[in-house]
Amino acid sequence: MNKAETSLRQADPALLPLQGRVVAGFSGGADSTALAHWLLGQAGRERLLLAHVNHGLRGAESDRDEAFARDFARKMGVEIRVLQADVGKLARERGLGLEECGRQVRYAFFDSLAPGARDCICTAHTADDNAETLLLHLCRGASLAGLCGIPKRRGKVIRPLLGVSRREVEAYCERHGLRFVTDSSNLSLDYARNRVRRQAVPVLKELNPRFLEACGRAMEQLSLDRDFLEGEAARLLEEARRPFGLCCEALLCAHESLRSRALRQYLTAAGCHDLEEKHVALAEKLLACDGGLSLPGGVQAQSGLGLFFAGDLAGTEGFFLPAGLGKTLLPGGKGLVLTKISGENSQNSGKIQNLLFKNGLDYATIYPKGQAGQLFVRTRKPGDRFSPRGRGLSKPLKQVLREKGVPPWARDRVLLLELSGQIVFCEGIGPAEGFGAERGKDALMVTVKA
Repeated sequence: MNKAETSLRQADPALLPLQGRVVAGFSGGADSTALAHWLLGQAGRERLLLAHVNHGLRGAESDRDEAFARDFARKMGVEIRVLQADVGKLARERGLGLEECGRQVRYAFFDSLAPGARDCICTAHTADDNAETLLLHLCRGASLAGLCGIPKRRGKVIRPLLGVSRREVEAYCERHGLRFVTDSSNLSLDYARNRVRRQAVPVLKELNPRFLEACGRAMEQLSLDRDFLEGEAARLLEEARRPFGLCCEALLCAHESLRSRALRQYLTAAGCHDLEEKHVALAEKLLACDGGLSLPGGVQAQSGLGLFFAGDLAGTEGFFLPAGLGKTLLPGGKGLVLTKISGENSQNSGKIQNLLFKNGLDYATIYPKGQAGQLFVRTRKPGDRFSPRGRGLSKPLKQVLREKGVPPWARDRVLLLELSGQIVFCEGIGPAEGFGAERGKDALMVTVKA
């Protein structure tokens, strides 16, 4: 067994076993040919499906590659699907470069062939591709995420050959007598990747013959660092969450690296697509001052009274809905969860006691003698009054919200629980006077899911 055989046999075991349908991107080149041959032993003929895209960019040569792919599949005894696409025309229509447009077409095709939850898509990216990607991203001034290279797995897409060099792939094909085709565009220096591959990488290999392995180690370590920082940023984001947005002070006190990552996570979840560093930087500036900002995806951000919010600032049209035990889905994306906590549990856990003081109602008052009460969840309306627990007085709800620092743009989103015409709970403030949970008694926990 030679080195090439060993390398392919040592494909990352974390990516195996392959389940469901296995769609293999197949161009007919050495990399995809070796991958298809190797996958045949992993998935078998019944589950392996080759997917070939004729991009229509190289005329007769593109048609030659398609014919080769069909013939290869026939000899292997596996199914193949072929997509013929005019990528040049699509690129012009979409305002994209040929490489990016081709990538979008390929992955959309692959996705359509792997609809099942257990289906997967295998691509033949190698250690050479990974090192070239690292260098290209470095030239463009990429952040840490860009310097982590090509991921071994992303959703359904897996890349078993990332630890295998292109030279080893070609040796594998030779050992098994596998014919393959060569894409003439790979020889052209008109493409940035080809210039890196044919001009930069050879020089770097002269400096370090094990350059590919060095790149692989660097990207693995950078990936670990990225994952750690993203996890810390997620924790920061949870600490900064408030009922009506994010606490600006909590974010501003954090390290810039974590703050920017936390904001990116929050904005992405709010619907911001194609975020760039400049958008995150503008959002960071907004944390320190009152104002607004338009972001990609039609998302509006607003900062005021120490809170930062991103989403639909038009608010949610008022609603009035029955509320029962369990989860109630509400207009605007929020969810209300009402949970019964027994008196024994509420007495024994200090953490639960604290939560119940803030978000707990007296169960017997809401559901007298186990009967269903007239409990409703709604948004505010003119003339609402509220008596916060422990205050001993009633005020206009608008005044209570203002005193609690709820920004004007968030007040129409506040969730209220009403029982027999009286507000008994206000999101972000808690129970009303006379309705709060008491130690040792059954309680109704109120949780609002964003």
